[in-house]
Amino acid sequence: MSRSPLGELEVELTRLMRRARSAQQRTAAEVHPDLDSAGYAVLIAVRDLSASGGGARGGEVSEVLGLHKSTTSRNLTTLEDLGLVERIPDPDDARARQVRLTPQGAEALDRSVLGRRARLRAQLQEWEAVDIAALARLLRKLNDSGT
Repeated sequence: MSRSPLGELEVELTRLMRRARSAQQRTAAEVHPDLDSAGYAVLIAVRDLSASGGGARGGEVSEVLGLHKSTTSRNLTTLEDLGLVERIPDPDDARARQVRLTPQGAEALDRSVLGRRARLRAQLQEWEAVDIAALARLLRKLNDSGT
């Protein structure tokens, strides 16, 4: 059966997402053997949201990932139990808490990112730099275009 360009794109995006989920699970296990891919996504969100210093609020993490607050809370508790994040006082609300990476969490996450980049570099070693740049540009365009 012949597919339209949109049909081909859908097939390839589905393949890419399937592979990405598997790769994310492997990367999560590099951070901590008991970390799953959902927890890894929360860990990345905490890192990104607290990059300017301080920590991240659980509600912000939920919003960024499109998760229910109870799901985020469970993931944050697991990350805290694994020693990857810690709760700190919220400087804007004495009753509230924020989360941030622990030194152990930051180190493990940095290590996993380096490993992920090395695997990507190996996978794309035959590609021309211009093709890699074009793929990045087109993926950015896709990501910026909506849902």
